Amino acid sequence: MMRLAGIVLNTFRETVRRPFYYLLLAGAAAALLATLRLPFFTLGRSGHYGDTDMYKDLGLSFVLVFVLLLAVLGAATSVAKEVEDKTAQTILSKAVGRWQFIVGKYVGVMVAVAIGLVVLGVIFAAAVYYRVRLDAGVFERAYTRGGVGHQIEAFRARQIYQALTITPGIVLVLLQVGVLAAVATAISTRLSSAASVGLSLALFLVGHLTVFLESGARFASTGWQALCSGILAFMPFLEVFNLNERLSHTMLTPFDAGSPGAAQWTAVWAYVGLSTLYAAAYCVFALGLGVVLFRRRSL
Repeated sequence: MMRLAGIVLNTFRETVRRPFYYLLLAGAAAALLATLRLPFFTLGRSGHYGDTDMYKDLGLSFVLVFVLLLAVLGAATSVAKEVEDKTAQTILSKAVGRWQFIVGKYVGVMVAVAIGLVVLGVIFAAAVYYRVRLDAGVFERAYTRGGVGHQIEAFRARQIYQALTITPGIVLVLLQVGVLAAVATAISTRLSSAASVGLSLALFLVGHLTVFLESGARFASTGWQALCSGILAFMPFLEVFNLNERLSHTMLTPFDAGSPGAAQWTAVWAYVGLSTLYAAAYCVFALGLGVVLFRRRSL
């Protein structure tokens, strides 16, 4: 375990020292702040906070794209770079198993990704909190300046609850990029860094398009259905991590068990739990395949 922990720590340090780590985090934060005052012209179609809902949806997409690039670049280069620089031979000669090398590289990258995602999540939550005030009506905005006590508390609670609705979305982003990072790690055991990045990003697109493949296969011939079933069995079904629509247009109240939104909050986290099981299973499959491929590679 000490050897595995050492690989995790070294990989984490290498990842956070690379320029793309801070460039991508800064880009995501800049995108969130640049669109904070962007009008979406929803005309209040989702309660009083239609623009806030759209901002949350857009913000989760920004976070996903930038963190995805961060995870794929980190995972695709962590193994391939060690092999290309011949440093993997030195590491493996010190009684380190190849499975420990692969798993340690993956976990180290994901620790760096998780820390960056937490930072973006805090920025995003603060932005949503402020966006609620921007989209509030004239009378509601007055509560923040000198309204009656219970009115101020109700408005502050609404800001907090809206900000908290991004939390399940942030967790699902971490799960999704974790699956793709596992795939990138497995691919990098046999291919170069550039090829691993390209194939992983292509898999991201295919993983979101499999929902159309599944629906279209229902009306196809038996042979086409068998082919589609085979593809779906190995491809990650990434739409399972897409909860933007449900999260964006929802007012959740996590601290009041008797509130109308409490049941929906429970349902959202139950869905996140099932998604976690799926992500864990696919990561084990991808990393296991990566270990098998790496064992058959001569260094």
